[in-house]
Amino acid sequence: MKMKKILSISLAAVAGLMMASCSDEAPMDTDLYPQTVYIVGAHNRIIDANLDLRYPVDTVNLSVSVSGNRILDRDVKVTLAECPEAIQYYNEREVSAQARQFRHLGDTVYSIPSNEVMVQAGEVYHTFPIYVNPQSLKCDSLYMLAFKIAGTSEFKATKTDTVALVNLHLSNPYSGQYYMNGVIKAVDNPNDSLVYVMPRKLVATDDGQTVRMFHYNNEWQEGAMNDYRPTSTFKITVNPDQTLKLTSWDKFDLQDGGGKYYPEMKAYALWYTYRERGKLWKTVGFLYKERKNNTQQHEINDWMEDMRASGWQ
Repeated sequence: MKMKKILSISLAAVAGLMMASCSDEAPMDTDLYPQTVYIVGAHNRIIDANLDLRYPVDTVNLSVSVSGNRILDRDVKVTLAECPEAIQYYNEREVSAQARQFRHLGDTVYSIPSNEVMVQAGEVYHTFPIYVNPQSLKCDSLYMLAFKIAGTSEFKATKTDTVALVNLHLSNPYSGQYYMNGVIKAVDNPNDSLVYVMPRKLVATDDGQTVRMFHYNNEWQEGAMNDYRPTSTFKITVNPDQTLKLTSWDKFDLQDGGGKYYPEMKAYALWYTYRERGKLWKTVGFLYKERKNNTQQHEINDWMEDMRASGWQ
């Protein structure tokens, strides 16, 4: 009887182990949801891409991926097609008729080496390159390209992330969000002064060394009634020796100007004189790139104080 009891327990244990091995399949060994092909970022509708004006041709890369909880076990060929009608669709539904409309790039401004992308087995994604000539673009125009998934060799395209609207922005090392910290004084009466502390967005234009800046007035925003671009903007060019060349953008009555760019601080020390309503004014100050935290902000504040203490302007 004792032998039969032991044998019975052993057979039960073996049966239990067999059942556990059948039901204990690792989740990563099975597809928890269907594998689908998608353009990375397309779920946000707009994909922002920068074009660096330093280069005659810059590259914008779209990423194509295959979703799933398992490593891709086969090659998947994906065909992309342009769909400029998606840009028009976006303009009609998302952009005011009075506002600037997004424009599709001209055929001579960009090129695509191939419409096919091969996401290889073991890869997470593969890139789809688009070559663009940024120097053909204007800083006040809105440019966009649109692509959709036209076909796949394996799996289906996702229903929601198949069209990518690529919004193209001009950039260079000196563009971006900055803050002006300075003062404006009447040349004939320095006591007639105005503190100049404002955020300023420097827009890349012309080449890899030049940006456009607004003088004091509110920067133009889409849909704004007042457009100060013709009368209140000027260009700053950083020369090879880091000195500055200032020129009027359009109708801003710039008389003179100069200064220096400090790459280690990502900051400009600049001055300029201009005429407004028959009176000559001089702006002196610092233009520094936006800081990420308080420690970095304290560092640039100390630098500006040291520069002023040293007698700069």
